[in-house]
Amino acid sequence: MKLIKHMIFVDIHDNKKLLINSLTGTMDEIDAPIYETLSKWQTCEEIVTENDLEAELLSNLQSRGYLVNNHEEEVAKKNEILKILRDEHVQMQKDQKTVVFVMTYDCNFRCPYCFEGDAYLKKEVIAPEQIDVALKFAGEGVQTICLFGGEPLLPKTRPTLEHLFKKAPDKTYQIFTNGYYLTEFLDLLLSINISQVLITLDGSEESHNSRRVLANGKPTFKKIMDGIEKCLENGINIRIRMNLDKTNYEEGIDLREKLLDKFSGYKDNLSFELATLIGDSYEERMDIITELYHTDVKHSFKDRERINDFITKKNSILDHLVYGRAIKPLYSYCYAHVDGMAFDPYGDIYPCLGCVGKERFSIGKYHPLIEFKENSIRNRNIEKIPECRDCTYSLLCGGGCPLGLNDSSDFFKPMCYSVKTLLHEELPIFYKEMEEGMKKTEEAVNSAY
Repeated sequence: MKLIKHMIFVDIHDNKKLLINSLTGTMDEIDAPIYETLSKWQTCEEIVTENDLEAELLSNLQSRGYLVNNHEEEVAKKNEILKILRDEHVQMQKDQKTVVFVMTYDCNFRCPYCFEGDAYLKKEVIAPEQIDVALKFAGEGVQTICLFGGEPLLPKTRPTLEHLFKKAPDKTYQIFTNGYYLTEFLDLLLSINISQVLITLDGSEESHNSRRVLANGKPTFKKIMDGIEKCLENGINIRIRMNLDKTNYEEGIDLREKLLDKFSGYKDNLSFELATLIGDSYEERMDIITELYHTDVKHSFKDRERINDFITKKNSILDHLVYGRAIKPLYSYCYAHVDGMAFDPYGDIYPCLGCVGKERFSIGKYHPLIEFKENSIRNRNIEKIPECRDCTYSLLCGGGCPLGLNDSSDFFKPMCYSVKTLLHEELPIFYKEMEEGMKKTEEAVNSAY
């Protein structure tokens, strides 16, 4: 027997390490002596134990999938995993379940950190005939329709929205909105099945009004809050997103607690997504994420997902630590490679919400003619990225987020920074926070007896 090559060691603290099996997604905490033994065994073609402790360790490693008879067996196991993932990937692309409509790039807000930049200068609204073409192209398997912008809920988008809701009355809708016109659109929203309406509030009223302002500079907080309350009263699921930086993250956490209390009667209809701004430095983002985790870990696994699902979106490894779910192997980085095509008013198709309006990321056209690009995010996976094929990290990262590539002329390149930063810099922080949270829980339980 020999150790697999798909082992990753992550330093945590106090001479402890996490041992990750990137083939099976298992994770184990080991101490320095075990690490020394494993380091010795990594050079062995055939492991020979020297004492009972090593024999017990070898048995545990075998039960956790860290051992193979030879290199060919490991390759065969990975190929088997890849085949399953490939088949699922292809099937998901065929069974398009989600489509996104960028109703317009126009927006009534002028948020200084908007990742879409000056896209609001594009004033066109997606036309009813474009809606029809996109729905026909996506096929009968579509279950969810996501509305995005710019701002999708503007007075000028209402006619097209009415057409869409009549065209697809049986679909489930997800809406990303700044929330300003919620009250004015309430009648229309109540005519469809909505999984959630995602609305952004940036901390206290004062902080929010200094950042999320109308184009004429007027405040928006109170009007948005009125709309949120009316939606909750009518049974519409609301997810409140907060874009946090070093100036408002404490207010954001405080506002979440106040809203949980204020809307305690709507517990099943209210959730949160507390996220860091991309423009901040890595150190600032990690300080905020750590503080978020420190407050979230006080809650149960079930409640954590409701009060903040941002952390789970980063990677299945953190999802495992935060919510206790299994680590899943990745064939591609995210849904953008398989599902959720975004159709905009100019006939372009984009793979995800994070890149709409940026032509270099478009994967093709749907109107007036249908055409697809070969070099696109849609066609990207770890088997098509040469550097990923033999990489021990690839099943954990899916090749990384392609939006971070400096050169978008070739999407079949890896984005390694994200997963290696996650594993070797962020994971130790989260793991330590998890341990401290568990220790405090045990102390509280013990003190009660």
